[in-house]
Amino acid sequence: MKLSFRKKDNPKRHLLIPEADQSRGEDQRFEQSILLEAAEHASEKKSIEDLKADLQTAMDLELSTIPPYLSALYSIKEGTNLESVEIIKSVVIEEMLHMVMVANLLNAVGGTPSIGTFTPNYPSQLPGNVMPQLIVPLAPFSIDSIRTFEKIEHPEGALQFLSEKDKELARNSADPSFTGIGEFYKAIKDTLIKLEKEAQNKGESIFTPNRNQVSDEQYYGSGGKIITVNNLTDAIQLIDEIVGQGEGTLGTIFSQEYDPKDDDYKLFGPDVEEYAHYFRFKEIRFGRFYAVTDSAHRDSPNKGLPTGQPFRVDWGAMYNFRPNPKLSDYDKGSAVYEKSLEFSKTYTALLKNINLACNGQPDQLIKGVTLMYDLKYKAMELMKIPLDDGRYTAGPCFEIVDCD
Repeated sequence: MKLSFRKKDNPKRHLLIPEADQSRGEDQRFEQSILLEAAEHASEKKSIEDLKADLQTAMDLELSTIPPYLSALYSIKEGTNLESVEIIKSVVIEEMLHMVMVANLLNAVGGTPSIGTFTPNYPSQLPGNVMPQLIVPLAPFSIDSIRTFEKIEHPEGALQFLSEKDKELARNSADPSFTGIGEFYKAIKDTLIKLEKEAQNKGESIFTPNRNQVSDEQYYGSGGKIITVNNLTDAIQLIDEIVGQGEGTLGTIFSQEYDPKDDDYKLFGPDVEEYAHYFRFKEIRFGRFYAVTDSAHRDSPNKGLPTGQPFRVDWGAMYNFRPNPKLSDYDKGSAVYEKSLEFSKTYTALLKNINLACNGQPDQLIKGVTLMYDLKYKAMELMKIPLDDGRYTAGPCFEIVDCD
């Protein structure tokens, strides 16, 4: 079965509202206060250098999701879970697209993207103080992994996953965290608008048109249309696209009362082919596609859950690699160490390739196609090597190494 998640310029995708149990009363007021703190933080006086730093963090944030998604994807045994493979693959392609688009935005405001000098030490928090209570591991394909991916992409952030202790820490924090990736991007969007308005009042602009932009001509992925940035309108469209593909909503996190007559809640119709990442992962967890009559709203007849065509999810058809593999786990000179090192060299080379493309050499991106295939095969080769404990196999180490 050929699956299609791509539909360009799809405004409805940005309106998705989650089904998850939402906090009420005291918890709801607390969540609102968190958002207000984030908005106040974003509206503080920020310089163009602060904006550049935030955009670099956004690139690191996008990058940090790729190794966990790839680890789960590569662990699925060949010929199994075909629908799940296509779904995860489509998300990875879009995360890479997002990283390149943020680089376009960073270049447009005079920054210099840096890709290939940072990678999280998994298990890890997300960069940017986004959902600091969420710890993301590198782990095989499992229902727990998919639940973690849902938390990463959740439209309402992750307040519902906070313990009472974490909520108290958040209340007393001098550096307010973001309850989701969308809120992090909203802060960047607010800063962009503020700084550009200040510049225009002086007859200037913070944007430099056509500066080191990667366009559709160079980008080899198929995860949607890449956006180049020349002005504020382009920048806002880019941020809305990133959040729309990931979380599916931008702005208020509160679900309004369900109204079947409101077009905002008639979301999974025949004209919507591309769902946000959160909902694609939910399809895997429930082993069903969303039907055209389904709604994302938790109070809808389908409770926000997929009720369409079922597909088989075989949670046991995976290589059970030891979570969070590291080069230091293996003896230098051993066969598994050398194969792990070769994987990390390929990963490093891929990031450096993207870095060159985002710093004035966009034609370099075509070389990334071969590197992505190499990465997959080297990961799967590792995951076929049993470890001495008899329970786990080796796994891919997403580390930055010297690959010259």
